[in-house]
Amino acid sequence: MGRPLRVGMIGAGGISRAHLRAYQRFPGQAALVAVCDVREDAARQRAAEAGVSAVYTDAERMLREASIDAVDLCTVHDQHAPLGIAAAGCGKHVLVEKPMACSMKECLDMVDAAARAGVILMAAQCQRFQPDYRGVRHLLKNGEIGRIYAVQFDSMQNLPALLPQSHWLFDGQRAGGGIVISVSVHKIDLLRYFLGNVRSVFGVCRTLRPEFIHNAEDYACATLEFEAGIVGEHFATYSGFRMPWGEKFLIFGEMGAFHDTQVASRTRGLPGEGWAGQFGGYAPVEPIREGLPTDDGFVNEILHFADCCVTGREPLTSGRDNLETMKVIFGIYESSRTGRRVDLAAL
Repeated sequence: MGRPLRVGMIGAGGISRAHLRAYQRFPGQAALVAVCDVREDAARQRAAEAGVSAVYTDAERMLREASIDAVDLCTVHDQHAPLGIAAAGCGKHVLVEKPMACSMKECLDMVDAAARAGVILMAAQCQRFQPDYRGVRHLLKNGEIGRIYAVQFDSMQNLPALLPQSHWLFDGQRAGGGIVISVSVHKIDLLRYFLGNVRSVFGVCRTLRPEFIHNAEDYACATLEFEAGIVGEHFATYSGFRMPWGEKFLIFGEMGAFHDTQVASRTRGLPGEGWAGQFGGYAPVEPIREGLPTDDGFVNEILHFADCCVTGREPLTSGRDNLETMKVIFGIYESSRTGRRVDLAAL
């Protein structure tokens, strides 16, 4: 076995804790060797947890001085593009937390920068690396519910109850938007993995609570048309008082349906009879762990990134692939601004 991928983490906020698990458990494959944050106390705390001595408060200095092969961007969203482009320019591979960037142009610029530098750019879309969702995809691809007709999915949180109003997620300039870009991005990407790319969208976004500023929407609805002809409906809120779940999807087919990681079909679940029979009878989907080192999507995505950096193969969630996810998000925003359906090929 060769030496591990040497990684510098930029951003020591909440999401970095999830990424840290990979470096702690699998240092022989991905070794965290430097931590950077503009808040020195946060950088030192994360570095101490990782057993790392190299601490920086200036990302450009870390890129120049630290002995690293790659960066793991866990920063505020509006820093993804400038830092990712700078890292690529220094010859470093780039793993960037979702969302990739705050505009379509920034996303394209990141992909172009990585291509010019010959480095890997990967979006950290962790849900594609979860065994239970791999199980759902396997059944879908093997025709478990026949032809797929439609999908409905939700992304719901009560952000004002979770974070102080001063937090950057309330600021549309720093986050790139509101609930859609920060949370819906998960299920939009996952459903693309299941069902293929989206052709067009129509969206309505609203900013209703005063905590949300600079066009950070806390309510949104959207309809999607997939290239395969599948129709989709999405509801999202950052201001739900209380919800029965946070993220869920329903996929409807000619011979069955999925409710997140449960399935009801002719071969799985309980047969339904009468009026009540149409509302239940789901059975758990068997997870698929083949090719996944752990049951932790965050750990799995980082190990996948490390492997791609070593072998040169295209990541499952490459920056180029993730452009199609970001088109859906920015298409919803454009549709809400114009009141018109948006053809994503035009973005």
